[in-house]
Amino acid sequence: MLRILLTNDDGIDAQGIRRLAEALVPLPDLEIFVVAPAEERSGVGHGVTFREALSPQPHAFYGLPVKAWAINGNPADCVKAAYHLLFAGEKQPDIVFSGINVGYNLGRDIYYSGTCSGAREAVIHGIPGVALSYGNWEEQDSFGVVGTIIQPLLQRFIKQAADKNLPQEVFWNVNIPHLPAEEIKGVAPAVLSLYHYHDQYQKAEEGYWLGRTYPQDGEHREEDDYRLVNEGYIAVTPVHIDATDRSLLAKVDQWFVEADPS
Repeated sequence: MLRILLTNDDGIDAQGIRRLAEALVPLPDLEIFVVAPAEERSGVGHGVTFREALSPQPHAFYGLPVKAWAINGNPADCVKAAYHLLFAGEKQPDIVFSGINVGYNLGRDIYYSGTCSGAREAVIHGIPGVALSYGNWEEQDSFGVVGTIIQPLLQRFIKQAADKNLPQEVFWNVNIPHLPAEEIKGVAPAVLSLYHYHDQYQKAEEGYWLGRTYPQDGEHREEDDYRLVNEGYIAVTPVHIDATDRSLLAKVDQWFVEADPS
């Protein structure tokens, strides 16, 4: 029996995490738990709570056969609390799925995304983590048949986790186009598209709102996640949590040698 933990950043009552649970419940030999923020925590990045106490509360979860808790914190807090509090002294989860997020998390979104932080925090604790995002930002109440679309992918990740084949220190960023199932072209390995949008602030009476513009004339590599989802592919990106640029270590070392006054 594999233990599956679900979290998100849209809040425990969001439709995305419900669709994720519904896609997993029919699969055999799974024990499913939900630990998610009591309220929406989108865009909090990898923030953690330490200026107030966390208080996990049991939560009725749509009548599904899962055990669920709501937490007054961020997605990273939810995974920490599951690991250190709720599962302390027990079997830890075999894999963590974070999502399904409303809207994509592409390119540098992984640094702002609470969805991605849930998967990243799992990896920090030695547990495989998968972040799932759906391109329905313009139709946030419409999740279509996303659960059916991703179920084979969920099964693949679960099988790899059960066989201990998922690499340590890597979480998986998955972005699913908002399309009918028959229009999904397949699953494609992708790299982060870091420059596919520009920040833009819009002035309003109360101040300035952060928004984005997406240049239509930008060039995108064939393997960019942004390009792939717009062409109808599910983009899957392995993201290493060690951000060290090892190619520069020798150069940095030389800087200090050259600066040595002796």
